Amino acid sequence: MTVLRNALFAAALAVPATSALAEIDILSVTFTCENGIPLPVTYFNASDGSGAAATIVDNILVAMRQVESGSGIRYESSGDQGTYILRSKGWKASISYLAAGAANEQAIFQDCSSR
Repeated sequence: MTVLRNALFAAALAVPATSALAEIDILSVTFTCENGIPLPVTYFNASDGSGAAATIVDNILVAMRQVESGSGIRYESSGDQGTYILRSKGWKASISYLAAGAANEQAIFQDCSSR
């Protein structure tokens, strides 16, 4: 329960301050990734169109803001060490990590499906 409360708090902080908390829809989805690894993601969608997501990677709570995407939905964390990137389209998702100064992302979770 503490992890969920922390995830809700962290993701709420990622949504711009112009959104009232009462105007946020919360959706929790558990994706199943390659090798049967579960990936729980909680999405926070504000009525103004902004969004955020939260998940746990390597026992670390990762809060991400929605950013522009050419296709599907994309969320990114912000940090000095690097950026976690969640991509989702339809029932599929993946998470990668781009270390600060690195040229290429490292896949962390791939081939994830919520169906």
